[in-house]
Formats: sequence, structure tokens, C-alpha cells
Amino acid sequence: MNKTDTISEIELSSTAKNKPLYFALFMLALSLITLQAPSIEIVVPIAFCILFFSLYVFNKNLKVFKFSENHFVFQTGIIGKKEIAYSALKSYAVERKVMVITYQNPNEKEKKLRLPVSQIKPTQFPVLEDILKSKIRV
Repeated sequence: MNKTDTISEIELSSTAKNKPLYFALFMLALSLITLQAPSIEIVVPIAFCILFFSLYVFNKNLKVFKFSENHFVFQTGIIGKKEIAYSALKSYAVERKVMVITYQNPNEKEKKLRLPVSQIKPTQFPVLEDILKSKIRV
């Protein structure tokens, strides 16, 4: 059995998952400091704290790549989900710590997906490369 047959999803790395949590904790600390001021300024850090904590909860279960039989789904955040057929893939390369996947959209235009390599779990990056190599037709 090939190792690309066993994995159908690629997750975010732990550092990418936890960044919003760090910002949420920072904003929580900032809101505790601003509690001393009797004004509306305390609302802003609390709002950002809630926003970043929500992003953390969403990122915790986010799968950046989901592979199926005929296509894969690329999603790096709450919005921006892209479904790309394997037949549309042209190439991929790693340029300056950024993975660039080139594909052709239905309008015959060439498009590129960019994803920092640090966003993918280090153990899953070689698997992702193997899957892309096997799906790109030369």
C-alpha cells in the first residue's frame, strides 16, 4: 500500500493553529489592563479577543487539503474554499518557503495557489508532495 493512499486530508501545523490563540490571550491581557480606565476602550480588546478565539476554534479542526477521487479542496481559512480538479493541475513548486500550485480554471486562465510551507505539518509535507506529483499530468 502506498502512503498516499492512506491520507486524504492535510492539516495545519500546530504553530499555524495556535497563532489566533496567542493573539486572543494577548487581547485578553490588554483588556484586563484597560479595565482601570472607565471608558468604552475596553470593548475593543474584548471584541478582538472573541474574534481571535473564534478563529482558533475554527483552525483547530481545519484541513487545508482534502483529497477525493477526482478533485481536491483547498481551504486556508473560514472563507476562500477552492475545489480544483486533478485534470486542471499544471505544476507545483516550492519557492522561498512558499508552495505554489499552478492550475487552469474553467475559463482557461492559469491561476496559482500560494501557501507558506510552515502552515503544513512537517510530517505531512512529503505526503502532500507525493500526492501532487502523482496527480499532475505532464
